[in-house]
Amino acid sequence: GGSGSAGAGGSGGSGADSADAPAPPPSTGNVLRFGWAQEPDNLNPFVGQNEEDFTAWSINWQLPIGFSPEDLSPTSAIIKSWDVSEDRKTVTMHLEPGLKWSDGKPITSEDVRWSLDTLGSEGVLFTSYTDGITKMETPDPETLVVHTKRPDARLVGGLYVYVLPKHIWGKVPMDDLTGQYKPELPMVGSGPYIVTEWEKGRILRMERNPEWQGEPGAYDQIQFFKYGTQDAVERALQLGEIDMIGEVEAGSFARLGSQDSVDAISSPTPAYTQLAFNLCSEQNCPDAEFNPAIQDQTIRQAIAYSVDRSKINEIAARGTSFVANGILPSYYKAFYTEPEQTYPFDPDQANQMLDDAGWTLNDDGIREKDGETASFDVYVRSESPYNIQAAKLIAEMTAEVGIQFNVQVVSTDKLYDLTVRKEDGKPAPAFDTFIWGWGGDPYDPSFLLSILTTGEIGGSSDSFYSNPEYDRLYREQTGLFDTEARKEVIAKMIAITQEDLPYLVLTEDPALQAYRTDRIDKIAPICPAETGDLFCDSVSPQGVIALTPLAGAGSDEVGAGNPGLAAVIGLVVGFIAGVLVTRRRRGAGEPLELPE
Repeated sequence: GGSGSAGAGGSGGSGADSADAPAPPPSTGNVLRFGWAQEPDNLNPFVGQNEEDFTAWSINWQLPIGFSPEDLSPTSAIIKSWDVSEDRKTVTMHLEPGLKWSDGKPITSEDVRWSLDTLGSEGVLFTSYTDGITKMETPDPETLVVHTKRPDARLVGGLYVYVLPKHIWGKVPMDDLTGQYKPELPMVGSGPYIVTEWEKGRILRMERNPEWQGEPGAYDQIQFFKYGTQDAVERALQLGEIDMIGEVEAGSFARLGSQDSVDAISSPTPAYTQLAFNLCSEQNCPDAEFNPAIQDQTIRQAIAYSVDRSKINEIAARGTSFVANGILPSYYKAFYTEPEQTYPFDPDQANQMLDDAGWTLNDDGIREKDGETASFDVYVRSESPYNIQAAKLIAEMTAEVGIQFNVQVVSTDKLYDLTVRKEDGKPAPAFDTFIWGWGGDPYDPSFLLSILTTGEIGGSSDSFYSNPEYDRLYREQTGLFDTEARKEVIAKMIAITQEDLPYLVLTEDPALQAYRTDRIDKIAPICPAETGDLFCDSVSPQGVIALTPLAGAGSDEVGAGNPGLAAVIGLVVGFIAGVLVTRRRRGAGEPLELPE
């Protein structure tokens, strides 16, 4: 989960300008050509946070326990079966026998233990999954016993920590793993395909894992081409240079879907776009740089009342998203309750609140109080037309109540730098507000809820919000196995954040995807069936395995379409992909409970 352009937001490029790179030779055999505007920022899972990172990782490595592509229920992956103790504090996991890494070495319980212990404690986006584990034992190479301080359903239905080969990663010093380490290629993996080439700014290539024991995919290779802009990716699809894209701009979704030989679909996801506020305290962030007026709760609530979220969806997201009410997407049906406070569009209420709180209008029509002025920078990424349009609309709307927003369009890496900036080892964020997005896990809402806990300050928290009661309720809900009881606790958490407003969540964002119907034959929504997406992105390698090329549409013909032509046409802009880019985990389904 990283912040980023969720759903309609689109995403931008990274790395070198691919327009000048020579086109690769025509492919031979069955090759799936996938286009993206933004490539991975780092294939090292200890530091990478980009959505594209997860796309590659989820095909290269397996999770301990996987998600069924049919309904997202727990299914065997590295772990074949598991037993839960009567007090639900111990889970004994049994590995699938005979599994091997792509280099031929056996996959053992020690690989799983090391990954949960090391990646689970040091990986920037993985720490929240293992915080309840107290001890792990490996009585034999095919058994792992996990002990927790309290029952934690995530051990079976949401342990989103990739299993890495200890004999590779365990030899690397921790300072390197959490620093500049880049895995050698080919990247040793356990999934159906492994990364064999990454020419940054151009192509990431994955080839069959010779030791994969599951159902083989129909493709010999998957090639991910980076085009630099979303417009260039979509043009490449229309020209037939690529077969599929995983993220379509809201503004072109309907048009692209009406093109000959192209089909576009929208799938529900646990993703949203939010306006985030810098709430870092003097204690946690003594050197932060921001307008302190943004930490006035009345100001934030007035902003919420003055922003018409339905208009933002209609204009900025072109009606492809849905108005959001709070930090928990309605996607999590079993846990979602619409909060009592939803901030309906009501500028009169906003004005009244500001008047009552002593925020008066100055000669410029901007609110002032005690020497502070309600004028704020709102940062948006140049890669996201949706976010830019949303920021401009918010600036127009809030101006009506005397709150000024100055829209600052910057690159992804620039906004990343502003949000993760540190001074003397302490967070020192340098922003008032920004628009970006988050995406949750397919089964369990805990990741999205964890972002606003105090413990994530310096980690995934990007509003630097802290509320001890919210923290207490978060810990309580992770140990509840009764869905209704957990839903009640989560509702209390949402109520707290709707009052404190570290985020004003604008829209819930579906996955917008498209593919060539003259290239790909067997394709249907997956993860879960019927309502999921076309690629099972970040959730399961089964999405790739399910794809089949259309008979007679060999990818060697695609060589006639020069990958790079659309990049030239689209005037590639290279941006280094930063942290905090959407990690959408798509799909729906009922919440998991550990078996009785």
